[in-house]
Amino acid sequence: MKSVVLLTLVVGISALGLAQVEIEFWHAMMGGHLETLEMITARFMEENPDITVNLVFKGGYGDLNMALIAAVAAGDPPTMAQFYTDWVAAAYQPALLPLDGLIPEDVLNDIPEALLRACIFDGTLLTIPFNKSTLILYYNTALVPEPPTTWEELREMAAALTVDEDGDGTPERFGFGLRPYPEMFTFLFWQAGGQFFNEDMTECTINTEAGVQALNFLLQLKEVSLFQRGFLSGPFGAGRIAMYIGSVAGIPFVARAAEDGGVSWNTAVLPKGPVNNDSIYMGTDVGIFAMGSTPEERAAAVRYINFLLSPWAHLEWAKGTGYIPFRHSVITSAEWQAYLAEDPTRVAVTEQAFHGFSYPIHREFFSIRGVWGEMLEYVLLGEMTPEEALEWAVSVINEEYLGG
Repeated sequence: MKSVVLLTLVVGISALGLAQVEIEFWHAMMGGHLETLEMITARFMEENPDITVNLVFKGGYGDLNMALIAAVAAGDPPTMAQFYTDWVAAAYQPALLPLDGLIPEDVLNDIPEALLRACIFDGTLLTIPFNKSTLILYYNTALVPEPPTTWEELREMAAALTVDEDGDGTPERFGFGLRPYPEMFTFLFWQAGGQFFNEDMTECTINTEAGVQALNFLLQLKEVSLFQRGFLSGPFGAGRIAMYIGSVAGIPFVARAAEDGGVSWNTAVLPKGPVNNDSIYMGTDVGIFAMGSTPEERAAAVRYINFLLSPWAHLEWAKGTGYIPFRHSVITSAEWQAYLAEDPTRVAVTEQAFHGFSYPIHREFFSIRGVWGEMLEYVLLGEMTPEEALEWAVSVINEEYLGG
């Protein structure tokens, strides 16, 4: 198997000399994200020159998951990998190494509870946060001197910034950009005080006033938005939209597009809904397979994960990728504050990192999330009213995925 990066890690010294241990980390990082991971891994190699670690790129997340399923079925998984929470719940939970007692308590206590909760399965810590993102507001500073702080301010500002100069019914500039993906509903639903499931997760509970509020707000925004399924960094950088809500992982792409288009920009925390201004934590975690590896390989993987969580590596990962720095001590460190002075676009990333929620853990969550996405499209395309769509989504989820 070809590796992208080799590094060496100490796991022990024997009477015959330094023990050599090789581990594999299967991942889906590309571009600048991969370059940063390689840089961090190279530093790890310098400090731990006695173990070989292969960073193995497996394609996109879907490809990675399929490769992991096949490897586990064959009894030959990598030492460690990236995982979405629902992947673990659906397929990998019995195969992963419990991490309780292997990660220092002071590190665990330094991570937001909502992030760490998504790594605990049936009371056991099986994964650790890795490339975590959240949603923030991107805005054109030439058009938006002060970003909106509430839903109503966002709607009013988007309407005022939508311009149809020739009166042909198609604005030359939109006040907002809108993509129909599930998180555009779920974070608004949460901000309106919604809860996704009942306590024992036997019933989906989005068909409430919070669900109606979220969908109606999106319908209002659509009237003054460039509506498309593709990423919005390009139209934003070209000056076609004044604002949009997107992942912090898009910061490098926005920066390039804005530079090409000559657009000045910044980021802000999400406008506040009726209850809060929380954002959804997204991205993957990392875990270690207990099967198909030796104790020495598992020990090496633990040391690597702890290095990824170290202040230096965590800081460099956030700086180089745009993913959120989720360790409280790193966010409040002098080093990170100095970095914010150099790059003000990361200030909102820092602030939003403490105002987030994670999805509940369920083995069918990928499919459930997909239903929420379909529901959102039905509403935004005018095929269903918010009330009709919520009733439809709850019926499908309860009958097909929650055993109702």
